[in-house]
Amino acid sequence: MGNIFDFFIVNPMTNALMVLYGLLFNQYVLAIIALTLIIRLLTLPLTIKQQISSFKMQALQPQIKALQEKYKNDPQRLQAEMRKLGFNPFSGCLPLLIQLPILLGLYQAIIRTLAVTPLSTLELGSHLYSFLPGLSTLVPIDSRFLIWDLGQADSFLIIPILVVVSTYFANKLMTPPTTDPAMRQTNQMMQLMMPMMFGFFMLSTPVGLGIYWIVSNLVGIVQYFITKPSLDRARALHLGPAAAVSSTQPANAEVSDKPLFEPPKTKVKMKSTGRVNRSASKLKPMPGGKGERLIPPS
Repeated sequence: MGNIFDFFIVNPMTNALMVLYGLLFNQYVLAIIALTLIIRLLTLPLTIKQQISSFKMQALQPQIKALQEKYKNDPQRLQAEMRKLGFNPFSGCLPLLIQLPILLGLYQAIIRTLAVTPLSTLELGSHLYSFLPGLSTLVPIDSRFLIWDLGQADSFLIIPILVVVSTYFANKLMTPPTTDPAMRQTNQMMQLMMPMMFGFFMLSTPVGLGIYWIVSNLVGIVQYFITKPSLDRARALHLGPAAAVSSTQPANAEVSDKPLFEPPKTKVKMKSTGRVNRSASKLKPMPGGKGERLIPPS
């Protein structure tokens, strides 16, 4: 399995990095940026499809909850009714599962091409395509970029901090809004935990990987603003016009149901004191026809 993954994903990305490195004036950081842009553009249709699928599943949530309550004792009937609605729990995950091998392959390709040890340099030569002339002459590559060695961890902590900041803003923008309090709380927790996790991971990984992740986040943010009109139309189609308006608000914003103008109340409720006027209860009618007067008892 490892050889298949290496043959179809890691080796092509390794050679692509080397080709871009040779074309971009032997600047490895430019090769990482160029390959990141290419991959993000190729996976853009999958990203859009994943977001639209999340809108569809979100629109079906009220009906799904009703079916779960109605057929909670009949799982087979529940699955059949959910299929009739068009519910597919894997529709939103499938694009992500397709992108995952690409990300893992790029990670290994960067590690392989950086070749931080003599042994890894020899192994890199065995993975280069022989039909691409001149690649072997590029080994070893120049891994210096400004104050960093792209093959070493960042001792200045600049790259990990930029990874945390860029990941936070990318996740915050691309997380779809929800009216479910539990889901909103989960999204908020993930928006904090994911950047911290990646930042901690970058403390011990090469700077080249950090640059890839920063560029990927920035490209994702730009893609979000470019595709936002199309996503808003898809959100309005599946969730209704109100959802498209709410997409301009933060994902964790709460919408108030209170009207903008509330007419004044004309009736005033008397506050009961719970006390009884005993003197009034002891009044007796004074005889004298219709115009009886109440006199206190002697």
